Amino acid sequence: MLYSYYTQEDVLKMFTPHFIIDSFQSTKKIVTNAVITDKTLNKAANAYIDAQTAFAKVLVNNAIDISKASFENVTNTMFAKKDGTA
Repeated sequence: MLYSYYTQEDVLKMFTPHFIIDSFQSTKKIVTNAVITDKTLNKAANAYIDAQTAFAKVLVNNAIDISKASFENVTNTMFAKKDGTA
């Protein structure tokens, strides 16, 4: 087969902030596993990468939530109903 088959759900998951974070962090794990051969250090390094991943996802989720709230507030202010309610 010359092409890959992706469902609509697969395409929607691609290139989201979480997809990009996971891709970058999995690359870091591959390099770490290749470079650090000591099992104890490798486990610590992978735990550190997992903590970075969780932190990055929290930051992204917060940024998305703040953006949504800001957009809703601006939209409600600019396009308020005639009777003064949003």
